[in-house]
Amino acid sequence: MQITICGGGNAAHTLAGLLAAQPANRVSVYLSLQAELSQWKEGIKAQGGILVRRGQIQILGCPERISAEPAEVVPGAQLVLLALPAFAHESVLQEIAPHLEEGTWIGALPARGCFDLCARLVLGKRYAEMVIFGLQTLPWACRVQRYGREATILGTKTSVDLAAWPAECGGEIASVLGRLLNLDLETIPSFLSLTLAGTGQLLHPGIMYGLFYHWDGKPFAEAPLFYQGIDQFTAGILQELSDEVQSIRSCLEEISPALNLSAVRPLEEWLHHSYKNDIADPSTLQTSLLTNRGYAGLKAPVRSQDGRLYPDFQARYLAEDVPYALVATRGIAELAGVTTPTMERVIAWAQDRLGKEYLVSGNLRGRDLPDSRAPQRYGIDTLEKLRTIYPVTA
Repeated sequence: MQITICGGGNAAHTLAGLLAAQPANRVSVYLSLQAELSQWKEGIKAQGGILVRRGQIQILGCPERISAEPAEVVPGAQLVLLALPAFAHESVLQEIAPHLEEGTWIGALPARGCFDLCARLVLGKRYAEMVIFGLQTLPWACRVQRYGREATILGTKTSVDLAAWPAECGGEIASVLGRLLNLDLETIPSFLSLTLAGTGQLLHPGIMYGLFYHWDGKPFAEAPLFYQGIDQFTAGILQELSDEVQSIRSCLEEISPALNLSAVRPLEEWLHHSYKNDIADPSTLQTSLLTNRGYAGLKAPVRSQDGRLYPDFQARYLAEDVPYALVATRGIAELAGVTTPTMERVIAWAQDRLGKEYLVSGNLRGRDLPDSRAPQRYGIDTLEKLRTIYPVTA
């Protein structure tokens, strides 16, 4: 299969090594930044490919082509994987769009909120020629160990949800991609489900809020644990966020009884479903996070200044998961008339740290809303318009 991977981070390294190691694949990598391109080329030349470590298993795969020119790596691709932060989806889609062939599968790992609306906006009339899909979350907890050379898979989710447009293509995509990556991918009815079901939008901003809402400005001796550093207060915030998403789901299902949002699981249920073999104590939401081997040792994002460590509020846990995920879900809640006080509390705190404005007096009308993926940004400002984009799904 001819595959193009767009991106140069943790997921892109992992995908490049795993997919290029399979003889039937022809893998190319699109890196828009020259510095990344140079490091990838140097690393692959020195090592013979990208090495992926999973426990004692080592997999080495060498992409055929790496380029900062989409014309060199996109034409002919049957599968294009956007292994990118959500803020880069729109710009990269714009860059590769002229080189896409009709019928190309274009997928985001993960999709975050309203990825389909983003693709619809960028591709315009060509949207109907493509097959668009997204994963609810990245299948692995993975980290680059040596840039351009090596990545490590720390944990693999038992199952990951996948949505596609047109929806009838989802089963084939899940089968093919699942086989390529040795994953269990479950198809869900629509991108509306995928947006609401995104757990990164709850876990990442929720834990950042719990860890740092009372931060006194003093540096840390070492970066605190992230998932395995949560206390009861943080677990309570996560539960409230999850409950609010369930309220949105219930409201939409009540309005449209035939709407299938069964994939929008409560957070604790999702954890048990995705990490059922990794959680030592599943008795509560807090213990499910604290004893999850897939999260073992992962630290909170910090930045170094004058040899001291401070919280990194510009890290993707806020900079990506708030505007491109949590704000999107909050936008759907606003259309449905569902109150979400904890969601608003976390967004208000986060936007202050980011220097952004999405919420104003409890409404999504801030100056930075056009840079988010709230449905309102795409002109969907009524529930009826939302229902037109996402008709009843079986």
